[in-house]
Amino acid sequence: MADPEFLVSPAPTGRLGAGDVEQLEAQTRALRAVDYRSGGGMCRDAVLVRIHRGREMLGMPAGEPVRARLFAAVSDLYNLAGWTCFDSGHVWAAHHHLDLAQELAAEAGHDDLTANIHYRRGRIRLHYGAPDAALAQFQLGQLAAQRSGSPLAAAILCANQAWAYGKKGDAALATGLLGRAEEEFADADVAAPPDWARFFTRTDVAAMIGTVYTELALAAGGGSYAAVAIDALTEAVDGYGPDMTRSRTLCLIMLATNHLLAGDTDRGAAIGIEAIEAAETLKSVRTKDRVRPLEREADRRRDNRECQALADYIAAFVTSPGHL
Repeated sequence: MADPEFLVSPAPTGRLGAGDVEQLEAQTRALRAVDYRSGGGMCRDAVLVRIHRGREMLGMPAGEPVRARLFAAVSDLYNLAGWTCFDSGHVWAAHHHLDLAQELAAEAGHDDLTANIHYRRGRIRLHYGAPDAALAQFQLGQLAAQRSGSPLAAAILCANQAWAYGKKGDAALATGLLGRAEEEFADADVAAPPDWARFFTRTDVAAMIGTVYTELALAAGGGSYAAVAIDALTEAVDGYGPDMTRSRTLCLIMLATNHLLAGDTDRGAAIGIEAIEAAETLKSVRTKDRVRPLEREADRRRDNRECQALADYIAAFVTSPGHL
């Protein structure tokens, strides 16, 4: 039997009211929570069903305030669809949905949401090894964040630009942007964030610091970068609850990698096993891609029995057909 929160409500009839849009927003919020907890593959189909309903609602009569809110709500639904498609390996569909999300956000005049969509477009490019293309999206998002006057949106975009520069091995720009992200976050109203930015908490700031320093540690072969990454990622892992299982799992993967880079093979292998066990519970193909650096570091240390076991476990995990 379907969970009641995922049941599609009857289509509204007549003139749309604020309550109709609130219901759509609530459904998007519930599905986004599933994405964070269990991965995009767990809720992508349900999101796509609601997009059809949202498109129907766009064609119905409504007052101007309701219509503006509806455009933003449907834009964010497409935004979520793009993210869940990305997380479940449907990259072309992810780009398509984010294109439509951006068009609707522009029609709604919603710069905060536009900034978030550019962030997600950049993340796809970053994931597939195109940091310069990712930076172009993050910088467009930064401009939208500035127009919106949202320090939280600005913090997200600064942190992700730092990640892109970390991938490029530019430590000065990466760390400088991390500092700016922390400053913007300190100025943000985190008590009532928009749903699409609700994930970016103090814990996520720590995760981003750990992520950027992980990139720098991988480029440098460890050193002081790995030590900073370990501290930040430990804070993030401890801060994430079961509602953010995917984020916690990705941090565990990086934490294990940094322990190996720092020479603590036993600790790194133990955390790596924990990370893969957590990843196996998710409907997210991204975990298979993000575990590759850990697999390489474990493979290089096959003379250690625990690292050999971890490398074999990862190899089985990434080739498993039943993950999604």
